Amino acid sequence: MDLFDLIVRLETDLWNLAERELHRAGQVGLGVLSALRVLDRLEGSGRVQDLSRDLSITIGAASKLVDRIERDALAARRPHPDDRRSSLISLTAAGREACREGEEVVRKIMDAVIGDSAGIGSLSAALDQLVARVGALGEEVSA
Repeated sequence: MDLFDLIVRLETDLWNLAERELHRAGQVGLGVLSALRVLDRLEGSGRVQDLSRDLSITIGAASKLVDRIERDALAARRPHPDDRRSSLISLTAAGREACREGEEVVRKIMDAVIGDSAGIGSLSAALDQLVARVGALGEEVSA
């Protein structure tokens, strides 16, 4: 349990630090930034389902998040050419700018927290493995 508590504490403290620094810099919040990053990576082919999956949130929460970023002119929906029930979501120029500026704030935080460590690749690989294992265990429990 001590390791679990430590991991959760790190995530919470890191999230709060990033949120505070983004706010101080006049940038979007970390939840919105995370959504913008997913949509940017999907290059105009993102859907609500993609945000739900990539951010590990419900479809309803992802839909409300898209409503909010669309309202703030950071993204725009257009009809999906092959699925009338779905929309494709693209970042606007303002959304791309908010994404880049927010990423820079978070990058500075991560540099300050982790430093220029040679072990960053190993840490990242280990975390990727843990995320995959947690996902696999979640699927086993759901089945």
